[in-house]
Amino acid sequence: MNKILLLITMLLVSNSVLSQNDTRIHLKIGVNNIDLNNDGIADTLFMATYDNNTSHPSETLTVFVKTGENWFIVPVPDDDGFTLADFRLSGSALKVNGVELHRFKGIAYLIRAVKYAADGDITDGSKVTFSRYKLAENNDDPGTSVFYWEAAGSYLTEQIFNSVDDAFQTLAMEKFR
Repeated sequence: MNKILLLITMLLVSNSVLSQNDTRIHLKIGVNNIDLNNDGIADTLFMATYDNNTSHPSETLTVFVKTGENWFIVPVPDDDGFTLADFRLSGSALKVNGVELHRFKGIAYLIRAVKYAADGDITDGSKVTFSRYKLAENNDDPGTSVFYWEAAGSYLTEQIFNSVDDAFQTLAMEKFR
């Protein structure tokens, strides 16, 4: 009887630990309704494919936040556009930068992964820099977006990866500083 109780306890603890490690919010192509700022109102993320008739189409992500009756588009972090896009090397499956959405301790984060090429050659395996952003609001500064992605830490992987998709499999939210 004690062995059965021990086995059940181990399974429950293992499942709990495993579920804590999976922080990714899986997005589908098209419209995704997710409350990003924990205000009880579903925001909209639109995921699509940008295909310019080459061998490397990009996945894109555009984010809209709803407040009351108003919708606000969220600019790309550290950029001047509104649509996030990954980047694959021409004629290759290697993705050198990409983004994912994760929820950690109740906060939605946008995570950007970029291959770090110390010697300038991103076709080789290299470390990956993860940058984390959380949704923030600004109603005080005229001429700026109401919602934006605020930097919330980064880290450089110790491992070397060919593609950022592989690096995302090792993402550790606790490492961001």
